[in-house]
Amino acid sequence: MRTETLLQLPVFCGVDVLLVGTCSGAVAAALEIRRLGRSSMVIGEMSYFGEESAGTLNLWPESLDRADALVSAMFTGGNSLPAMPCHVKRVLESALLQASVPFMYLARPIALLRSEDGRLLGAIIAARTSLFVVRCSAVIDATRYGVVSRLAGTVLTRRQELPQTLSWIVLSDGAPKGWGDRAEELNPPFKQMPTDGEKAYGAYRLGIDRSTVGNDPLAREHLVRASITSPNVSVTADIIPDVPSDFCATSDLADNPAKLSDGSFAAAPDLFLLNGLLPLTSHGATVLERSDAQVALGRRVGAIAAGSLQEKTDVAGTVNAFTGGGIDGQFRFAPAFLRKTGGILDIAPLAFPSLGSCDVVVAGGGTGGAPAAISAARAGAKTVVLESQHGLGGVGTIGLVSGYWFGNQVGFTAELDEAVRQFNTDYHSGKTCNWQHWQPELKSAVYQRLLQEAGGAAWLGSYAFGVRISGRQVDGVLVSTPFGCGLLEAGSVVDATGNADMAAAAGAPCRVIGADHLATQGTGLSPRHTPGVRGYNSDWTFVDETDSEGITAAFVNARAKFADSFDTSPMVNSRERRQIIGEYEISPLDILAHRTFPDTVVVARSNFDSHGFIVHPVFMVAEPDHDSSLQAHLPFRCMLPQGIEGVIVTGLGMSAHRDALPVLRMQADVQNQGFAAGLAAAMAVKGTRRLHDLDVRKLQRRLVEVGIITPEIATQEDLFPLPDDTIADASREALRSPLHAAILFAHPEKSRLLLRSRLENAQDADGQLDAALILGLMGFPEAAPVLAEAVRSRSWDIGWNYKGMGQFGPSMSRLDALILALGRTREPLATDVIEEKIRQLDGNASFSHCRAVALATALLRDARLARALGNLLRQPGIRGHARTDLRTTIRQANGDPIETEARNASLRELYLARGLYLSGDVAGLGRSILETYSQDLRGHYARHARAVLESSMEENLSLEMA
Repeated sequence: MRTETLLQLPVFCGVDVLLVGTCSGAVAAALEIRRLGRSSMVIGEMSYFGEESAGTLNLWPESLDRADALVSAMFTGGNSLPAMPCHVKRVLESALLQASVPFMYLARPIALLRSEDGRLLGAIIAARTSLFVVRCSAVIDATRYGVVSRLAGTVLTRRQELPQTLSWIVLSDGAPKGWGDRAEELNPPFKQMPTDGEKAYGAYRLGIDRSTVGNDPLAREHLVRASITSPNVSVTADIIPDVPSDFCATSDLADNPAKLSDGSFAAAPDLFLLNGLLPLTSHGATVLERSDAQVALGRRVGAIAAGSLQEKTDVAGTVNAFTGGGIDGQFRFAPAFLRKTGGILDIAPLAFPSLGSCDVVVAGGGTGGAPAAISAARAGAKTVVLESQHGLGGVGTIGLVSGYWFGNQVGFTAELDEAVRQFNTDYHSGKTCNWQHWQPELKSAVYQRLLQEAGGAAWLGSYAFGVRISGRQVDGVLVSTPFGCGLLEAGSVVDATGNADMAAAAGAPCRVIGADHLATQGTGLSPRHTPGVRGYNSDWTFVDETDSEGITAAFVNARAKFADSFDTSPMVNSRERRQIIGEYEISPLDILAHRTFPDTVVVARSNFDSHGFIVHPVFMVAEPDHDSSLQAHLPFRCMLPQGIEGVIVTGLGMSAHRDALPVLRMQADVQNQGFAAGLAAAMAVKGTRRLHDLDVRKLQRRLVEVGIITPEIATQEDLFPLPDDTIADASREALRSPLHAAILFAHPEKSRLLLRSRLENAQDADGQLDAALILGLMGFPEAAPVLAEAVRSRSWDIGWNYKGMGQFGPSMSRLDALILALGRTREPLATDVIEEKIRQLDGNASFSHCRAVALATALLRDARLARALGNLLRQPGIRGHARTDLRTTIRQANGDPIETEARNASLRELYLARGLYLSGDVAGLGRSILETYSQDLRGHYARHARAVLESSMEENLSLEMA
């Protein structure tokens, strides 16, 4: 039944012309529009520009015309072929930056906006599940298959002739096995070492018979990629070029784009074509795979679009959105995070075309999603996995982190490892530090093959951008594909986005980094220094996966940082993202106290690989160590969002305290968790369709059969609450023991009474102080006198500065923990002691010292502490570390893959500013710094600064305090 609820969307910006696509022609068109004095923005579905060259690895263009400066820059020098993909991508995005043309990656339009009299007003853009509007007067459709034109309802004509052979370029150490005479070697080869030319790496153009892969364009890529299980293939092109099966018959067909008349480019009022939908023969359409032809055509179309512009007029009231279809319902989307907006538009109710139906939709085909899809398909469910990248496997394949760092390598993970080993004989499982275990492209192909054998489908280059919900039940997802968007109806949805996108879109409560806390594990966006490198792990920034602007900036920064590399990963390897608030949240206390559950579906295993700093009070008493024997029982309830039905969440989006994630997020465990999620989704479809009513014991028995859990786990009950004797024993033993500390923190009221006896025992100085520390961190005021004396009598120690990769152990000193515990008692006697400590700090103060005093100050809210923080913020070196300008950021880029200094400086400044703002901020210094950080390109900083500024002081006192 049609809903009449208006959709209210933020306006990202307003430009004269919106360009959609990631080919070099889109960049050239935007530059031409800018040269003619008009404004434009480019929206791209890939994470880079140069789709027809870097995306297809078509980097040997014949008879390249270098007359255009942009083409010359892409293919620098007379003997530079083939160009490095990273270089091509960087040249194109740098050209836009220098011309001040805004652009955004990993997004697509899902609707065009028109006034009642038909005038184009703009487009609705979907970046994951966040929607926003770009106002414009004209659109240039530079997408390969005409996504925008199809949205507009453009009348298309079936192309009579299509090439019978598709070409796919791969890089391989010798001819790919199994391709025979269908593999044409390209020369010259890529250099293995771009800087010294020691080795060469072969490139091959593989011929694919169209009749063997069918006519379904979404299914075709899945079939092709499942066939390339050659261990000597190290890189495959993202794009398998093909001529669109339709064209817009605006004129007679031409065999070269240069022969088209100006009128041929207008597909509809205010809509211009720059792709294979132009009235071209098949041969003419293939010319668009040449970068020089792309750039020349782009400049021409840009000039035509700029010349067509009419005077803009504002339109009030409701705007009509054209999505190309007619199924309506209660559609929901996640809120967009934008730094600045140009107001809110009221959009009339949406409707979308049908993309069919299935039993299980898996949103995200990464580390958890690919196993989930295989599992659901094996269980007999009609399954479709949606993956925005052009390959399955996520961080372990596309992201280049091609080895396990611990994890429980049993069950499906063991099966998968064996399947990879069959093709890749030098692969061996187990912990490694050099990330050279598996061949990423091969493991991705194995995923494709296992899914194909199970009867599942993979829609690559596609992502879910919203859900349809009936009551509390999600019964379909809105999908954006390279060929258009629509509704895919489903019985169950596995949210394997790693970012809880589906759950957030459906309205489930979630925790978002920045809004709830500032601590986050470091993010990598890895370089591929050479074509032959199997993997590379990095940790050099923070990226908020809900932040489209920040993601775009991260990709640009990565290519500036690793400018001499062959390429960079097309996906962000973030280790912590948005999480659901589930039916249960697993905590570090559960892990440290060896808690069991009646609904355990995975037993994870790792050490505490934190990649950053920790916030849970237990780790301020018991230091996390390098021990790799930690085990975590993961309850099924952690995968079920509160308040909605039909969605199960796997991977980083699970319900877990952020300090529990380092033990839970290892690839081997996420693979098994994803398999369990897919199986549960399939079981629900065959039963009640309610995941919350699933027979968990039956699910566990199936997981025992697969080997993911052992039989005894399927019979266990909840270990908590622990017996009084166990809690009493913990209170009498070494309080810094992780086990004892976890037991006490898990039972605070009982522990309080037990710890008082040690607090009052001055003869046991260490036990007295440890008891005071625990009680203070719990917020109990009786600990204040002992804590105050301990803080007063100690000098500042070394402290801790931010460290990401390789961070084990505590992330604050003993004195830092004592100060924070003292602040949490909220006793007035804390003020004098902490004020004295703040005044002893200067511009060289460590991050952990600044964090401790800032948190304590925010809790105590005393004017004297606020003045002391303000004075510290005015010390040289403390302020001025926000990054709000991308051009400046990339000029400062360095090649460090584990960069920490920039993050440390910003974290220190931001914590101090927050503490000052929440404790008084008479002079407004804290507010000023927070306002600057609200525009920071690193989304967590921007979101956190805004959360502090926009919410009440009492609300912010709970941030990072739980």
